[in-house]
Amino acid sequence: MDKRTFKIIANYIEYIRGKNIPIKKAYLFGSYARNSYSTNSDIDLALILGELTPENKFDTQVQLLLLASDIDTRIEPHPFGLKDFNHSNPFASEIIKTGIEVL
Repeated sequence: MDKRTFKIIANYIEYIRGKNIPIKKAYLFGSYARNSYSTNSDIDLALILGELTPENKFDTQVQLLLLASDIDTRIEPHPFGLKDFNHSNPFASEIIKTGIEVL
C-alpha cells in the first residue's frame, strides 16, 4: 500500500471515530491490498465494529458510505460485527487471510 492510500485510510478512520462510531479493527482488502489497483479501483475497507445486528447493518453501511464520501469517494466500507468477523464467515476469513490490518 502506498503512503497516499495509507493517509486516506487513516484520515477516514479518524473522521468516523470522531463521529462516535466504535471501530475495533480495520482491514484493507481487494485490489489495493494486492497492489493490483487501477485508477478506477475502490479502496475496500472491512470495518469491525463492536455490535452490529442485521437490523442496523444496512443503516450503518449507508452512514459509513456517506462519511467516506467526505474523505474520498473511492472508499468502500464493509461493516462487520465483532462476533461475525472470524474464520467461520467465508468473506471475513478471506479478508483476514489476504487483507492488511490497518487498525
